[in-house]
Amino acid sequence: MLRRKFDQPEEETAESRTSESDAEAVEAPVEEAPEQDAGDPEAPESEPAPPPPPPGRTAVHSPEPQTAAERLVDSQQHPDTEPNEDRKDFMKERKEASRLQRKADREKRKADRKAAREARKALRNPEEVQAEASEEEDPSPAGASPATPQRPADPPEGSPAASIAAAAAETRAEEEKQEQARVDLPPITPPGGTPGRSTRRPSALIGGIDLGGTKIAAAVLDCDHKVIAYRRRPTPDRGGPADVVRAMATTLQEAAIDAGTEAHRLLAVGVGSPGSVNAETGAVSGAGNLPDWDRTFQLGMALREELGTEVRVGNDVQVGTRGEFELGAGVGYSSLLGVFWGTGVGGGIIINNQPWLGRGRAGEIGHTLVRRGGAKGLNGLNGTVEAYAGRKAMEEKARREVKKGRKTKLFKLMKKHEKTHLTSAIWQRALDDGDELAEDLLNRAVGALSAGIASAINLLDPEAVVIGGGLGVRFADTLVPEIIAGMDQYLLNKENPPDVKVAALGDEGGVIGASLLVKDILGARDTSEVKA
Repeated sequence: MLRRKFDQPEEETAESRTSESDAEAVEAPVEEAPEQDAGDPEAPESEPAPPPPPPGRTAVHSPEPQTAAERLVDSQQHPDTEPNEDRKDFMKERKEASRLQRKADREKRKADRKAAREARKALRNPEEVQAEASEEEDPSPAGASPATPQRPADPPEGSPAASIAAAAAETRAEEEKQEQARVDLPPITPPGGTPGRSTRRPSALIGGIDLGGTKIAAAVLDCDHKVIAYRRRPTPDRGGPADVVRAMATTLQEAAIDAGTEAHRLLAVGVGSPGSVNAETGAVSGAGNLPDWDRTFQLGMALREELGTEVRVGNDVQVGTRGEFELGAGVGYSSLLGVFWGTGVGGGIIINNQPWLGRGRAGEIGHTLVRRGGAKGLNGLNGTVEAYAGRKAMEEKARREVKKGRKTKLFKLMKKHEKTHLTSAIWQRALDDGDELAEDLLNRAVGALSAGIASAINLLDPEAVVIGGGLGVRFADTLVPEIIAGMDQYLLNKENPPDVKVAALGDEGGVIGASLLVKDILGARDTSEVKA
């Protein structure tokens, strides 16, 4: 691979970027020659045109708020719009709807427990169950009338409470029929099991969601944080936080079905999200790699309403670092620096066996300055590690180079494989094909990462460094050794550098780290079982 010294890159200064933008504003779009691979140049500002729909899977949603999470987002984005002429009546209906929904959930859980007890009892002693059923069929004594439980008054017809109650009743009736049908079926012999003998299921199942700029990964795990079922889908690139929440809930529900359960039956769910996270409330701010996520959004609350179970939220890179520290490449060290190279460049810190969060934004190694007045950053910070090495910033740089006339296979490969972004696999294919632009941009990224990681080592002096993320794992055998070699010139303690390893948990590292956020809930559950 062609190497270029990072000390002398062809960088864009503020003046060159200004002149370049002026030139682009007056130049007409250059038509692509048949033999050239020019990517997708942007349309000039004087003739705005709507962007073509991206290939692949995108979020499809109704323009009107449909779920509780969407209504919450709509109310936050339009605080001056009254949902009803009479605010008190609207809040009263909303409380009534919430009460009916909680009641429906309680009845459903009660019916599930009863059906499960009957099924276990039928397996233990079928004759006793049949005798009890015959006794229940006997008429009641004369003069006795069964007690009729009082039911609350029906909500006004056409109100939100009425629609929620009707939908809950239909869902409950259908699920009760399905549950009863399952009770009558014979037990299924598990793979490798013996007919007539049941294997013990895990005492509790938990969920983990890894929310990234390009993908959403979700998994169902057991008490030991071992993955039972794993699903992933592209992150919606439009629609805002409500669409992201819906995609997260759908992905986890698919994983739960694969694991033989449902999302609302999970004990708890941990979420790793980009941006600044308030661990107490689950609110997420500054998630710039997600669509229209400019302000603070109550991710924990919205996802809790969608899933129907407890949700804990943490920073995605911090929980990924914790996963490697407790279960992966960082096992055995008391201090650790995690560097995750993907859509952006993020970091996590472990000091004295404890995560170091600072005031909520600790570990942002991607915003370490490596060249004053250097490459343009997507968040307004120029010359940072992420401005050179973040996948999103690299793609923007590639598009600008194509507009200047450089040839590349990157965007042709992207279209061929029906991707909406230059994924790590696309960069790998272009590099294998000897694409010159891909080599140059990856060399720039390697130089920036070497300088940034070495600076963090000089500051923290950790025992080990773990490099992960989509690009970090993809180029573990090719570019990561070059990153390690490039660090040497910047380290103060060259005789005793920290161990540098590649993340061992792979693609599942994010969901495993997120599941560790609910360890306190698992601990509380185990304690209550011991007392019982």
